[in-house]
Order: sequence, then C-alpha cells, then structure tokens
Amino acid sequence: MRLFMNILEYAMQVEKEGEAQYREMAERSNNPGMKKILTELADSEVEHYNVFHAIMENSNIPEIDEAILPNVKKIFSGMKADNGLEVDANEIDMFRNAQKHEKTAQEFYLQKAEEVDAPSLKKMLLKIAEEEGKHYQVLGGLIDFLSRPEQWLEDAEWHHIEDY
Repeated sequence: MRLFMNILEYAMQVEKEGEAQYREMAERSNNPGMKKILTELADSEVEHYNVFHAIMENSNIPEIDEAILPNVKKIFSGMKADNGLEVDANEIDMFRNAQKHEKTAQEFYLQKAEEVDAPSLKKMLLKIAEEEGKHYQVLGGLIDFLSRPEQWLEDAEWHHIEDY
C-alpha cells in the first residue's frame, strides 16, 4: 500500500511541476498562439494531477481530455492564417527542457505501471504515460516550428506529429 501511495504522491508532484513550467513559459512568451498551446499543456497536467488525486482519495476518477493534438493543430492553423509567426528563438531551450521533463515523466509512469498490481492504477499510469508522449510530440513540433517556421507550416497535416 505504501508503494501505491508513494507513486501517487510522486506523480502528483511531477504533474504540479509540469503545470508550473508550462504556465511560466506561457507567461514569458510574446506569441498568443504559443501562449494558448502552453496553457493547453498546463491544463492537461492539471487533469493528470486530478486523476492521481482522485485515485489517492478513492473517489471518482475524472475523464482526461484527449484532444491536445487536434487543439494544437487548430492553434497552429490560426497562427498561420494570422501570420502570427513571430517567436523568440530563445524559447527553443525552454521547449527542449520541457520535452525532457515529459520524457522523464512518461518513462516513470511506464516503469511504475509494470511494478503495481492494482489494475486501475496500472491502466491509469499507462494512459497518462501515453498523454505525456503526446506532450513530448507537441513540444517536438514546437521546436521544429521555432527552428524553421516557414517550412514547418507548409505541412498542414502535421505528419511529423502523429496521433496515438
């Protein structure tokens, strides 16, 4: 039981840190589209936190909004239509750091899913690991976008960001 609680406590901390990181990045960004994307990511981390908190409290587990990739695609389409491509190239390092955080979180959740016996927790850890993988992909897309916006936006289908 203690392992179960330790996993949940750590997972909640990871999600809080992710949310804080995205909110700080959104605050620093001068680009409205980037702010929206970063806020979407922060809100997603809050959802993950709420799931782990509900499991810990043995209450109803909230649904996870899985629409992050379609939402991000819409934001980028809007940025293209508005010619909202001005971004600070220094943001790339922030996105790379956030991407590392997502990869670490994903690996943690996958590892812990292998260690726990409780089917409901195992299922949720795998689900949130999948969501963290989507965040990793979104951040990779942002890095690509910041590195070469004209070429990147020509691809309206986002083939380099695959849906799970």
